[in-house]
Formats: sequence, C-alpha cells, structure tokens
Amino acid sequence: MEDLKPLDDIRFLRDVVARTHAPAVNNYWSVTLMWGCVLTLGYVVCAWLGLEHKVAAIPWVMPALIYLVALPLNWYFRRKVRTGIEDAGVRAPLRKDLLGCWVSIAIVGCLWTAALVVSGEMARHWYLVVFVWASLYVVGFVINAVLLSSEWFWAAGIMLASLIAALIAGADFYWLPGFCIGGTLILAGLLGRRNARRNLHRQPCTA
Repeated sequence: MEDLKPLDDIRFLRDVVARTHAPAVNNYWSVTLMWGCVLTLGYVVCAWLGLEHKVAAIPWVMPALIYLVALPLNWYFRRKVRTGIEDAGVRAPLRKDLLGCWVSIAIVGCLWTAALVVSGEMARHWYLVVFVWASLYVVGFVINAVLLSSEWFWAAGIMLASLIAALIAGADFYWLPGFCIGGTLILAGLLGRRNARRNLHRQPCTA
C-alpha cells in the first residue's frame, strides 16, 4: 500500500496542474467539428426547403439531424477521444462546469423559443429565435474559451460580428447569425485540431 501512495500523489498533482493551467488544447475538437457540420447541413437543408416552398418540412429537419445523426456521433467521438486520453495514462474527468454551462444555455434557449411560439411572435418575427440562440452561443463560446481552449474566442468574436452585421444590414441578412452557428463550430473544431497537433509536436520525446 505504501508503494501506491507516491503514485496517488503524482496523480493528484497532475490533476491540480491540469485544472489550473491556462487553456491550450481542446482534445474534443472532433466532437466540435462534427456538431458544426451537422448544424450547417441542417441550415442548408432548411434554406433549400424554403426555396422549394416546402415550409411544412422545415421544423423537422433539425430535430431529425440532432437526434438521429448528431447525438449518436457525439457519443461515438467522445468515447473515442476519452479512450485515447486514458490510454495515454491521463484521467479524463467529466467537466461538470462545461456541462452545466451548456445545459443551462439549452434550457434558456428552449424556454425563449417556447415563449416566442406561444406568444405568436415566432410566426410574425421568425428571426427573433435566430438572434436568441446566436446570442446564447456567444456566451457559451466565451465560457468555452475561458475553461477549455483559446480558439473559442475566435468563434465568439465571429458570432458576435454576425449579430452586429445582421442588425446593421437589416432584414435581408437576419439569416446570417443562424448560419454562423454551424460555421463557428466548424472553425473552432479546425482550430482545435491545429492546436492539438502543434501541442503534440511540441511534447518532448520520452523514448
């Protein structure tokens, strides 16, 4: 039992350093990239259905993609990344702070969307739901940047810029923030991949 104590101390110190070290790498960049691709595909499909005047099918696009495509892929990629991290001898704890952040964002977004639907504002001013969700994503991206890795600041900046541009340009560009949700996730995923590869090359060889 005494031989295990130094190993426990090393694990404890490693966990403390990991939690206090400045954010640098998002090991789950593949999950981020996947969500960006799925959401972008959803917006493209919705835009195509709108051009084809098949409006009745639009509300079913995102739920179908999220529940039938994104969530199974999310489980697969997260499990794959987590296994890779643990195989390298590093514990991959559940980030309750990030989980709480995004669960809260999802709940607030759903409540605002429900309020818009019940009040009838959704039918008269459809773009309000886009601005609500895009604004919530700006907050989530900033929190990700603080707690996870710095490339999320780029995603937050572009998302905020799209909101400002849509407000200035007017109704013809109200679709822009919604489209940028998927685009900024793709950007964050690609930047996360680049940072992860750079960090891997900088690590000293222990062989």
